[in-house]
Amino acid sequence: MGKNRDREALISLIISTVVHELLVQHTNRLESEHFLKSEVTEYFEQVKETASEHTWNDSDKEYIKERALKKIKNRMEFKYPDVQFTEKEAKDLLDKVISELNQI
Repeated sequence: MGKNRDREALISLIISTVVHELLVQHTNRLESEHFLKSEVTEYFEQVKETASEHTWNDSDKEYIKERALKKIKNRMEFKYPDVQFTEKEAKDLLDKVISELNQI
């Protein structure tokens, strides 16, 4: 795939990782916690695999961050409207994922 297509795929995987992390933090169903954590692990492994295929410059990272944050809010709002989270929580988790990508 080309870099732009991989960038969009990476954004989608990052969104899934962060959304599932938020759900782990805010779930009130303990039986779901293990499943959600395994989903976070799986999505993050896919993020690392996709990210390692290209060199991401600062403008790519900024674009990924902006698009991902916007889409995280949308997904949480439409798919999980009962889950209350702050934008700071989402941004912190997103920053954590992206900072781990910098180490690749």
